[in-house]
This record gives sequence, C-alpha cells and structure tokens, in this order.
Amino acid sequence: MGAPVPAHPQLPGRRLLLLLLLAAPLPAAAECPSSVWIPFGSYCYAFFQGTLNNVESVEDARDFCKSNASGADIISIKNEKENTFILETFKNHWHGPDNILLGMIFDTDDNSFKWYDESEMNFTKWTEEEIDEVVMNTCAFMNTKSGKWEKKSCEEVPLTGTLCKTASAS
Repeated sequence: MGAPVPAHPQLPGRRLLLLLLLAAPLPAAAECPSSVWIPFGSYCYAFFQGTLNNVESVEDARDFCKSNASGADIISIKNEKENTFILETFKNHWHGPDNILLGMIFDTDDNSFKWYDESEMNFTKWTEEEIDEVVMNTCAFMNTKSGKWEKKSCEEVPLTGTLCKTASAS
C-alpha cells in the first residue's frame, strides 16, 4: 500500500502565502523619546510636574516641551479619541492637577482660538457656559476630571505641570 492521502491536500500557493506572512515585518511600535513619554496613535505624550522651576507663562511651557524632545510642543488636541486618551491617562497614570494648559492662543484679530502648532482647530470640547466667554489674556485649560475645556485668564491658574506632545518615530 501507498502513503495515505490527506483529506485536504495543501495547495502550494497556501504554503507560500503562509511563508510570506511570517516573513513580513510587523508594524513598528511607536517610538517615543524616552520612557517618560506615552505613545498614542502617531504621537507621544509626557506630563511634566514638579520640575518646572522657571515655567510661569505659556511661552515658558512651550520652551520646556521643546527642550525635552525634538519637535515637541505644548499639547494640541485634534479629536475626541485624543481628548479621551488624555483624560484617561490623567485618571490612570499622571494624576496631575485639576486643570492643564492647552497649547492654544486667543487671536484677537479673528476672535478665535488657534493652536500654537498651527494645526487646524477642527475639534473643541468647551464647557457650554464657556463657548462665547472671553476674558482678558485668555488661555484654554482642560479639566482633567471631566475632559471639558475652559477659558480662564492666563494668570488665574498656576502652571503646576505641562503636557507635551511630539510625533513618534515609527
């Protein structure tokens, strides 16, 4: 008698496809500047708190971010997923202050907020009572308990931490 015939003969193409899939490189994980940074999507995020000796203004916060990673800047938030990621990371990892400074400036020329990184402002999460209210020297803050954004005087809320963002190297 000859060798038994398998019930489902292997097709040469299936074996070749399996070999190609095994040999294909896996998608690279996001590479962040250091272990302090947390990857999400194509960006890395770091919250710096307690090491901010000379951070007293938005410009100081931006400089601090830029000095910690190439291409880094103070946080800009592009969509609901990113806003939720930041909110959840504060609850589960960073445990920072109730309000963090967002990387936007109020442009009095067109009466609107703009991101410092010059990206489009296609997403906002203002608290309902904050939508039209603008105060002198206005900054935007994210409430780390609710995820809602609030407008406040830049001098009103102390900068006890800075949330930075940079593109990941993947």
